[in-house]
Amino acid sequence: MNLLLPRVLYLLGTLAWLLLLWRNPTTIFMAGCLSCLSLPMFRKLQRHGQTLCKRWEQEQPQTVWTAVKLWTSRHLGLTAYIGILLFCLLVPLATLALLVSPQATAGFARLKELQDNNFQLPPEWVANVQQWRQSLADYPRIEKMLNEFLQNLGSLFDDAMNLLFSRGVDCLGGTMTVLWTSMLFITLTILFTVYARQIRTIAGRTLHLPQGLLSRFTQAIHRALRGILLGVVLVAFVQGVLCGIAFAVAGVRQPAFWGLLATLVAPIPTVGTALVWGPLCLSLWFSGKTVAAVGLTLWCAIVVAGVDSVLRPLFLRQGIKAPFFVLIIAILCGVANFGPEGVIVGPVLLAFALQAIEEGHKFYRHDK
Repeated sequence: MNLLLPRVLYLLGTLAWLLLLWRNPTTIFMAGCLSCLSLPMFRKLQRHGQTLCKRWEQEQPQTVWTAVKLWTSRHLGLTAYIGILLFCLLVPLATLALLVSPQATAGFARLKELQDNNFQLPPEWVANVQQWRQSLADYPRIEKMLNEFLQNLGSLFDDAMNLLFSRGVDCLGGTMTVLWTSMLFITLTILFTVYARQIRTIAGRTLHLPQGLLSRFTQAIHRALRGILLGVVLVAFVQGVLCGIAFAVAGVRQPAFWGLLATLVAPIPTVGTALVWGPLCLSLWFSGKTVAAVGLTLWCAIVVAGVDSVLRPLFLRQGIKAPFFVLIIAILCGVANFGPEGVIVGPVLLAFALQAIEEGHKFYRHDK
């Protein structure tokens, strides 16, 4: 049987979809990730709906109510999946908007002011630094080391804040763009989930790969995404909440807004939330609030950083069987190459690579 023609037709169909969606690669990738992560839930809902359908088909007599129940049971899986998906995506966003929006205007205005001033240090900070330098005038070697440290720290802070402002604030875009992207993301997620078996079948026929191999790749990516959801997203959310509570107790203005920024930068390895709480602690210190500055520093350095040090490697290594430093490198490379989405892209590509190597080993073991 000549399989060249159907493969060409499959490739043409795939090409048509790519031409249709090629301007939205990030949306396609993220929708595919969410579909892979939520596929087991959809199939469980489908099985439950099929069980109800068989039970109600046996009911006698056949009434209008029975027909309604049959129609509901046949579409229960899809309807429940869409409802759960919308609830999990929209409710947290709406809640976050209600909590943070009163403080967002002032927070964004402050970030804009800092950006317009090229993120220069406040005058009281400069005065304190000058006093430190004068006290170290008799120790030129220490003064030189301090100057180099402050220059490096200032450069790192400028780069981090510019990245945070440009990628974290500007990525919001216009309202219509956000609405369109959100609608496309949800629609593609539903389509990928509903037609998952057909997509896997077509991929296997086109690439001439066994369905079992594709299934193992899907399971590996699913485990990786579950690890990312727990080790990156959930840990970042917990860190942001802990930072927000600490900011409010320490008397920082707009604590919910700064807590949100801490959540956004928490996935960045090594520095993470320190990009937010570090400058705020210094601001409290130079403002004369010594106790609040020391308390906030201790809380964030011990509790917030402890959550990251303990929970993140625990969850990530459950999803991806690789050394933690390899996972960190994957996240850093992902962020460097793909931007904020690289936090997910990096570990997923790592899981894909590890599974590909494992599948290659299986062929050699079979040949022995």
